[in-house]
Amino acid sequence: MTTTLMSGTPWRTRFAPSPTGAMHLGNARTAILNWLIARQSQGTFCVRLEDTDQERSSFASEASILSALDWMGLTPQEPVRRQSTRLERYKDTALKLWEKGLAYPCFCTEADLQQDRKTAAAKGMPPRYSRRCAALQPEEVREKINAGIPFTLRFKVADAPEGIHFRDLLKGDMDIPTQAFGDFVILRSNGWPSYNLAVVVDDLDMHINLVVRGEDHLTNTARQILLYRALDATPPYFAHHGLLVDQEHKKLSKRAGAKSLPQLMAAGIHPLALVHYLAGLSGAIKGKGIVYSMDDLVQRFNPMRLGRGNAVFLDEDLENINHTYWHKLPAHDLLPHIQGLESLGRPWQDMPDKHKENLIAIVQQNATGAHSFTSLLATLLTDEVTYSLEAVRVLTRPKNQKVIQVLCQILAANTADRNQPLPLQEIDALLTQTGTMAGVKGKDLYFPLRMALMGSSEGPEIKGLFHVLPLSNVLSRLEKAREFAPD
Repeated sequence: MTTTLMSGTPWRTRFAPSPTGAMHLGNARTAILNWLIARQSQGTFCVRLEDTDQERSSFASEASILSALDWMGLTPQEPVRRQSTRLERYKDTALKLWEKGLAYPCFCTEADLQQDRKTAAAKGMPPRYSRRCAALQPEEVREKINAGIPFTLRFKVADAPEGIHFRDLLKGDMDIPTQAFGDFVILRSNGWPSYNLAVVVDDLDMHINLVVRGEDHLTNTARQILLYRALDATPPYFAHHGLLVDQEHKKLSKRAGAKSLPQLMAAGIHPLALVHYLAGLSGAIKGKGIVYSMDDLVQRFNPMRLGRGNAVFLDEDLENINHTYWHKLPAHDLLPHIQGLESLGRPWQDMPDKHKENLIAIVQQNATGAHSFTSLLATLLTDEVTYSLEAVRVLTRPKNQKVIQVLCQILAANTADRNQPLPLQEIDALLTQTGTMAGVKGKDLYFPLRMALMGSSEGPEIKGLFHVLPLSNVLSRLEKAREFAPD
């Protein structure tokens, strides 16, 4: 049976970023796809930090990447691995390849290599090592090593007219010509491994059986397959997805204004909205509407629909889906991601979570993102009301004042605890009674009450306000609105 991404194999996948900066959207999408494929197949999702770039790697970048993964809900199922702790393992592997005659020392300086690149460019050829040091005799090699001349180890790529063939689980049959890269470095002169050697050794040791990554790694895949063969090991399966591009079909980049994950987090994007959007860019999410959990997303994900082409990322599309999530998710899924709540002070901090969720639920339709909740909630945590000019005009009309007066009389006679909101089941009857006694209904009932309680025509629905505002707060707002009654 032909193996596919959905053939029942429990996939062991890995997300392997380099901690040289904040996570960008392309990396985020790769992480999401690896997590979804592993979870859907009852497999294992792993994270590996490829921190062999000594000059650019930093602990701050590591922390940022791991924080972004946690924020998106992409929890690895095994401890995070770091390449910098495995240098001896890589070095031993490189030396064994040298002993087998599959690698050789290269003493070329950067100036030598730069000249090779210029020569190739002048001939209209891709940059490729000239194999200058492959021709050195054993005694020449020994002399240079004994003289202390720095050297790298290069993997010897045999010329193969047919190239490197493999079956990609997304792109189908692939052939990469070896002429595209030539002999490549596997161990640097400082003893640190190259990217391709470290990746192969790690994926073998971690028992990774599926590598999911962007199509810009196709040439690296060919190099890695050669290393697997040299180590007498079976390569994992590969699935190369298209890249994220903008509406002009240019690759997303920080220089072109693409936001990083920390920037999107700070901008108030809900994590589930981002994960859903990136996972579904190529049509891989079945059905319409939001998903209410990562498990829901797993059920709706179809990796076979990822396609071969690039995926167009549009900021406005992400913003639209983000607004939908903030409006439709249950309040308890919004609470952990609302920003700036500490500014609301003790009234909010001392409040039970259930009451907080009720408040969030009634304002979320007016929210535009994580930042907008604080101002909306602040208006509900005080007895003070700021009245718009429209509200003043409405509240000075006698028929509207009658509605407010009637409601005050009914509530004054109510024996409920003044420090608690009214029970939900009593609110409809209360409003019906108010309308009957004031001789109004519909908009003539609700509009003056909204103006009295909120000071403007915008805000939560009236029933919701009675359900979340303590009775004492409601009475205080109504009494203040009665001050606009004409003499």
